[in-house]
Amino acid sequence: MKYGIVYAYWSNDWEGDYIPAIKRAAACGFDVLEIFTPMLLTLPKSKLDEIKATAKEYNIELTYLIGLPKEYDLSSEEEGVRNAGIVYVKKILDVIYYLGGNCFSGINFCAWSNFDGKINKQRRLENSVKSIKNLSTVAEEYGISYNLEITNRFEQFLLNTSAEAVEFTKMVGSPNVNILLDVFHMNIEEDSMYEAICTAGDKLGHFHVGTNNRRPPRDCMVNWGQIAKGLKEVGYDKVITLEPLVKVGGTVALDSKVWRDMTNHADEAQMDADAKAGLAYMKNLMK
Repeated sequence: MKYGIVYAYWSNDWEGDYIPAIKRAAACGFDVLEIFTPMLLTLPKSKLDEIKATAKEYNIELTYLIGLPKEYDLSSEEEGVRNAGIVYVKKILDVIYYLGGNCFSGINFCAWSNFDGKINKQRRLENSVKSIKNLSTVAEEYGISYNLEITNRFEQFLLNTSAEAVEFTKMVGSPNVNILLDVFHMNIEEDSMYEAICTAGDKLGHFHVGTNNRRPPRDCMVNWGQIAKGLKEVGYDKVITLEPLVKVGGTVALDSKVWRDMTNHADEAQMDADAKAGLAYMKNLMK
């Protein structure tokens, strides 16, 4: 088991300078830093090499995250939009492979928060499956786990539960297309954390944790006992990533609807202390 944290915990924006964040994650005791991917397509090779070298130096594994914008919606009714999305995601997989990554997650099967009038869910689902089948061949070639993040009804409409995700992966039929479950979203959509994890089973490729209000893991309304039981039941041994989204201002707050400071106005040292406490909480839970 490895434990990670998202770059956005320390940032007002999804993307920025990943070098200091790699060092900070290592200093806090994490094994993994999860970063947003669009900016990587704009960086020169020298900067990508620097990111890769720094991660190696600090023994930090990088995992990768995205929420696709509507112009790259892989479920779109418009063939041109779907094709543009396939080209775009292939470029991202190229960069992840170059950086030595093997874990690509997020709303990477449709657009994030794109509810454009009347939705034909079945047709959009079929469109998405076709797109992901295309992309799965690249994921297989590169040895990348393509993890579909199952989010709540307010962020996307296609896959809101573990059961829906399992059926989707069966339709795709690729060993590299897997599922990302997230405690925040499960808390909204699932009847049982334990049953959701067990339903995903060996298709569970990645796991996000945080409290019901998106703070670092701690005692709260979340049924952590069900989570630990489920992860042990399915033999999950990949990455558990802390995804606290707590800061106001910037693109993270805007996209995640953070309207009040969830850090209790913590300074940088306290932010690190809270991250360490969340990490310790998860490690203790999984014991």
